[in-house]
Amino acid sequence: MPGREDVFQNAMNEGHSAAWDQKWEQAVEAYQKALAEFPEKPKALTSLGLALYQAGRYEEALGIYKHAAQVSPDDPLPLE
Repeated sequence: MPGREDVFQNAMNEGHSAAWDQKWEQAVEAYQKALAEFPEKPKALTSLGLALYQAGRYEEALGIYKHAAQVSPDDPLPLE
C-alpha cells in the first residue's frame, strides 16, 4: 500500500521545525513518522540520521546512515 504524501510532508515539516529548534528527540519522532509512510525516502533517512546523531544516539544514527547509503548509493550526503 502506497504511503500518504500529505502525512509524509507534514511529518517532515514537523521534523525540520523541531530540528531548527534543536529539539532532537521531537525531530526523531517526526522523521520516524514520515518514514512510516515512505521507508525508503533518502531525505527522510538522512534527516533522521542527523537528528539521532544530535540526540547522542550515535549507533542508531550510523545504522540509519548506512541504510540511506544503500537506498541511494549515488547520494554523497550519508557518507559525509
